[in-house]
This record gives sequence, structure tokens and C-alpha cells, in this order.
Amino acid sequence: MARRPDAPIRQHPAFATSTVTARRAPRRRRARARPLLFAAVVAVVAWFALGQPTSLADINLPGTPEGEIGSVSAGSPTPDLATPPADAEGPFPVVRVVDGDTLIVARPEGETRVRVIGIDTPESVAPDQPVECFGPEAAQRAEQLLAGTSVMLRGDPTQDRVDRYGRELDYVWLPDGRLFNHVMLAEGYALEYTFAAAYAYQADFRAAEQLAAQGAAGLWSPATCGGDVAA
Repeated sequence: MARRPDAPIRQHPAFATSTVTARRAPRRRRARARPLLFAAVVAVVAWFALGQPTSLADINLPGTPEGEIGSVSAGSPTPDLATPPADAEGPFPVVRVVDGDTLIVARPEGETRVRVIGIDTPESVAPDQPVECFGPEAAQRAEQLLAGTSVMLRGDPTQDRVDRYGRELDYVWLPDGRLFNHVMLAEGYALEYTFAAAYAYQADFRAAEQLAAQGAAGLWSPATCGGDVAA
């Protein structure tokens, strides 16, 4: 039977369902893909903007609270304590170890007495003070680490270059790259010491002191000073 020219075209229900499905499915896939595409773009942009971190966990995306994944709070520990900075001076031969936090090095212009920044070891040689608990041990450990070596030195712009006793204030790096100041704290031979202003490695040094205290290392042991060197 011939169809009238103005009659609507009727489709079989199976074809009609198939057609609708074929048209709508791509829309649903595109809708699901938009959030993923947006997140990927944000991650890539953040990756370049933040200096190409090594993983997505290092990216602090908008809305991430301070202190959570990808953020570094002020005063947090520095990433490398085993490599002298490029502007460190030396190496300078160690002429003599005075005690746990003082040494004498040979600079080209002459011998220089160096007071180590950020630590304080128990007194062992001060003429006007008694020998303090664990002082001889701290001096002996400094001797083991420093004697016969050459060290790298660097001051800190937050600190005076020379203290009131005429000693140069420095960070001291050992020949193997370790920061001597930090080693003495981590092994329990020194206490963290802030003179007047916060210094570059303050957070690292305080963290090292805390771990030494928790582990009862060195002067923190109940068998030695229990953390009280003046006792």
C-alpha cells in the first residue's frame, strides 16, 4: 500500500531504541570526562608552575588546607643536610678542636677560631666554669669528627659574623658532606641553641634534638645527664 506524502515515517521500536541510545551515550561519556579532563589540566599546570614536582602528591591544588599534602609550612626542615651549599667556603684544615662547639681552622689569612652556630655543648675547658655533665664526651666526639680533616664553612645572615669573644660564627660541614652541627645534636652530644634570632637550620636542629631526647641518646640518657648538663 502506498504511503501518503504527508504521512510520518514510523520506525520499528527496536531501531528507535537503538538510535536514541547511539545519540545519548556519547553525551554521557563526555559529561563524565569533563571533570577528569579539568583535573588533569589543573595538575599539569600546577606541575609546571610549582617547579615540576616529582609526584602529584607534591602538588597543592586550590582548596588544599595549609599543612596537608603538597604544602610546606614556614620553618619546616630543610631537605638536604648532607651537602654543603654552593657558597660555602673552604675547605680549611682544622688546626685544633677546642671543645664540642668550638674549633680553630687555618684560613689563608691565618688561624680562625670558629664557634658553631645553633648548638651548645656542655663546658669542658672554660677556665671560669666547672666541667659540665657530658662535656668531656662532647669534646671527644668533636675531636673524632674534626681532627685531621678539612671543613667547609658558612655563616648565616641572621647571625652576627663574629661573636663578642671574637669567634667566627659558622655552620661546619665535614669532609663526607654531613653538617657537623646537626650530627652533634642528632647523636646527643649537644643542645640546640638560639642566641638572638632564628637561623636557617633551626627547625632541623630542634627536630634532631627532640629525636635524640626521645631516644635517650648521649646527654639525654638517664645514665648520664638526663638532659640536665648543669646537674
